[in-house]
Amino acid sequence: MAVSSSSPASLGPYTAWMFGPGRRYDFFSAERQEEPHYLTGIFERSAGHVSDPNPAPISGGGVTGDLLAPNLWQGLASPKFAPYVLKGPLVSDLTAATLGALWDNAAPAGVTLPGGAGLGPAGGGETRIGAGHPLKVSLVDPSASGAVSLSADPSIDPNKPLIVIGVIDDGIPFAHRAFDGPDGRTRVEACWMQGMAQDGSGRVRFGREVTGDDIMALRTTHGDDEDAIYRAAGALGGGGLSPSSLIGDLCHGAHTLGALAADSDVQVRIIAVDLPPNITWDTSGYGKEMFMLAGLHYIFDRADKLAAAHGTQTLPMVLSVSYGYSGGAHDGQATLEAAMDELMTARRALAPTAFVLPTGNSYLDATHAVAELAPGDAMTPLPWRIAADDRTSTFLEIWLPDGAEAGAFDLTLHGPGPAYGYPGGAIASLYGSDISGSGLISVDVPWRGSTIGQISADKTRSGKWRFLIAIAPTEAHDAPTAPAGLWHVSVKDNRASGDAVALRFWIQRDISYGRGNTGARQSYFDEPANVLFNTIGGVMETDTQNARVKRMGSMSGMATGSTSLTVAAAKGWGSGAETYSGASQPQDVAQVDISSEISANQGEIGRLSLAARSGGRVRMNGTSAAAPAVGAVLLAEIGTVAAGDETSNYLSTLQRANRVRPLQTGSADRLGAGIAE
Repeated sequence: MAVSSSSPASLGPYTAWMFGPGRRYDFFSAERQEEPHYLTGIFERSAGHVSDPNPAPISGGGVTGDLLAPNLWQGLASPKFAPYVLKGPLVSDLTAATLGALWDNAAPAGVTLPGGAGLGPAGGGETRIGAGHPLKVSLVDPSASGAVSLSADPSIDPNKPLIVIGVIDDGIPFAHRAFDGPDGRTRVEACWMQGMAQDGSGRVRFGREVTGDDIMALRTTHGDDEDAIYRAAGALGGGGLSPSSLIGDLCHGAHTLGALAADSDVQVRIIAVDLPPNITWDTSGYGKEMFMLAGLHYIFDRADKLAAAHGTQTLPMVLSVSYGYSGGAHDGQATLEAAMDELMTARRALAPTAFVLPTGNSYLDATHAVAELAPGDAMTPLPWRIAADDRTSTFLEIWLPDGAEAGAFDLTLHGPGPAYGYPGGAIASLYGSDISGSGLISVDVPWRGSTIGQISADKTRSGKWRFLIAIAPTEAHDAPTAPAGLWHVSVKDNRASGDAVALRFWIQRDISYGRGNTGARQSYFDEPANVLFNTIGGVMETDTQNARVKRMGSMSGMATGSTSLTVAAAKGWGSGAETYSGASQPQDVAQVDISSEISANQGEIGRLSLAARSGGRVRMNGTSAAAPAVGAVLLAEIGTVAAGDETSNYLSTLQRANRVRPLQTGSADRLGAGIAE
């Protein structure tokens, strides 16, 4: 089997798959390349760089383009992480090889990035560049200055605290009457629709922005017809763009923003980011990082402009991002987590900034496993059920602990076996002897003459080694498909001596979400030893002692940073956590901080909040509904922050104000310090 490699400054394993064998699937297939796209992503510099939004030329490996930094917040003068749009080369013309050549060849030349910092050693430190989801050219305004002036609202009482609500979600109903103040003016000061066609205003580098003044002007023209307002603002998609979540009644962004802001009697103003619809459809998390990080910069920047309009330097904020993914090292060192921590720390130095994230809904999904290996051991193959009729790629991450070198391990993938629990033949292996240095190493997974997968190993930014297995869809149009069935994964420890190590396995979330009809189906570990039901037929909520599949450890891989308050979902009618609510293992870096009740009684499913149109109410389940409810409690208390509360992510603020009901069940491992109320 061919082994390919690239340097640590270039490709990650997801990019290698998406721009390599996987380009026939996922976003390439979904977008169908009906119009040109630019590349997006995040670059990281060990020495930081200046926040300058001007285009910067970059070339290497025969590829030339401009790096555009979208509307960076000026409160952090030299951020280590920055989102980018690569203008020039079209995604349809880029492959894994050309991307690797671009980054590898640009680095030694010290190519200039925004603000004058170089790429690679010539600029003062190693650079890591992550490539993400493509962005349609029609959405990009390369000359955008980011300039906008927010008007002072005369209804704001200067004698009362003014608090900013920041939210990043999909389907933001900015015209909703529930977000109006007592005087009838909207409390939505700014909303960035990242996936909608740019209007030439120059306010944002891509997508479109509406301000509070814009919303009031739209109401003057269209009255109470919210559909007409959204169409006029370009918020519903169409015209070759993906359909917005605002088309339907149950809208994730409407529900979460409603839970956070609709019933608040605190003086608040809202700054929102509406993620591109097709970004949220990919539940694996790949490609979201740039859009989320750019969204945080935008919220902080507009909050500063709002503060200036009201004659103050900065304002306290409660921020909610109700998203997550299953993979990652769960050690707080993922690129997006580190970038978010950098921004939060900088803003907390200026004003209280609370940040709530959900723990995730994968507790019972059998997507997490742990295998112990001693030197010389070979792991009993772990059964992995890949579903039929899955139209999206499937990803399995295997993480080695700190200090373990991937070169000491062999990873083997077995195809579907002829009987339950019986591994089929080994169809691909990545041997430790093939791994050298710290660059990306990949081997293809063959099936009946076609490549239907890829196994990769890379040393991540935290120094940990990761294996990634990417498998093609089991159903695809005009492209080779992977077989559905019971696959197996095994690892051999080739060390001659040393302590036993724990390998941790996470399958990425893979469900059909929103209006994209992606046809995604979740794979899972189908281990017979894992007991699924108790003696009375209820779901088993505790781990089976001798099973490798673990419910504990299922917390979102995006919620393990040091500055987020992680929120679980509690049962409102009894004790304990909702069955789906994710949790960490006891030894993990991050634990559940706090919880919120989802349903008032056993006859209800989900929390009641806003529908996408004024006057409507809908229910939604999940920790995505729990997190903004805790944010709403924080709104009432953020003005009472005491020195040192930042270190507890403002949990101590809530406890001091008696806003946390202690647990009666001893289930702190799943519900944290208590239930916010």
